[in-house]
Amino acid sequence: MTGLANGEVTGVRFTVSIRYTGLGDRLICLAAAWLFARNTGRTLVIDWRFGDLSRNWYSNDFIACFRNSGHLAGVPIICDNSVAQLKYPTPRYPFIWNHKTLLQRPMSRPTDLMEVHRRAAVNLIRAKRDRPEPVVVFDACINDGIVRFEDAREFYQALEPVEPVAEHVEEFRRQRFEAAPVIGLHIRHGNGGDVMGHTKYWTSFSEAIVRCQRYVDFARERLGSDAPVFLCTDSSDVEAAVRALVPGVFTRPKQFRPQGVGELHHGSDVWQRRDDALIEMLLLAHTKALIRYPPGTFFSLYGAVMKQRTGPPPETLYHLMEGFDRAEPLSPGLIL
Repeated sequence: MTGLANGEVTGVRFTVSIRYTGLGDRLICLAAAWLFARNTGRTLVIDWRFGDLSRNWYSNDFIACFRNSGHLAGVPIICDNSVAQLKYPTPRYPFIWNHKTLLQRPMSRPTDLMEVHRRAAVNLIRAKRDRPEPVVVFDACINDGIVRFEDAREFYQALEPVEPVAEHVEEFRRQRFEAAPVIGLHIRHGNGGDVMGHTKYWTSFSEAIVRCQRYVDFARERLGSDAPVFLCTDSSDVEAAVRALVPGVFTRPKQFRPQGVGELHHGSDVWQRRDDALIEMLLLAHTKALIRYPPGTFFSLYGAVMKQRTGPPPETLYHLMEGFDRAEPLSPGLIL
């Protein structure tokens, strides 16, 4: 930063990434913003305030999850609580962010233009175009702004979990993952929440569990009939149903929300479950086979990108969002 003019930062151009959602969504949207910042030579501001991942609503949740090294895969970042003191230059894009207080209270942004701004952001990122404004703000779900697998891997690989989380991951991996090849099974149910495009996968709860069981059997044909299954889910009902149908399942103990009240990343006590969610996300990258149901869920995308694979990686992230069997529209995703 080269200086201040009327209280505003000068000499720096910014990309601002704002999200209040679950970890998987926040990360894939941040990846798209990172890609734009990298392509346009901007500083990336990671503004994860006002969400439920932190006990303090005004704290930047990013530094509760990941280390602040000042850079992220070659892009300079501002990701700590100093974002609250930033006085961004003008003009800003989209125009709505020129309101003098909106960036300090982004949750009050009108939503009527959200979809228009989302589409414009995705087109901007994909086209590798810049904007003349010194500040570009992304606050919508711009996951489809990042397409290439290698870009996503570069981004995820640069993330360094905070030390307590990294230690828990390593300890659990050493205890449970070294004795035999582990099958990772991530099942996002929603627990009564609005799972939007994933709804069709849960028309029948019992059939959904059977689909996942079939893919566990398929993975065991490759890895061995006694390969253990590491289950990650947001629903105690799902955990009970999988344990009843699939032998050899193990989990990492965590606190579920009451049945039917919504997803794990909602609620006033989310911060108490934050580390458990992050640890599970990171552990899925250490599995030998990874089953994702539904296949388009963002939570297990980190594992899908970062795990070792027996064959070449796909060219695009869209290949990771598809079911393994294209003849079966509701099939889980499977990566070996």
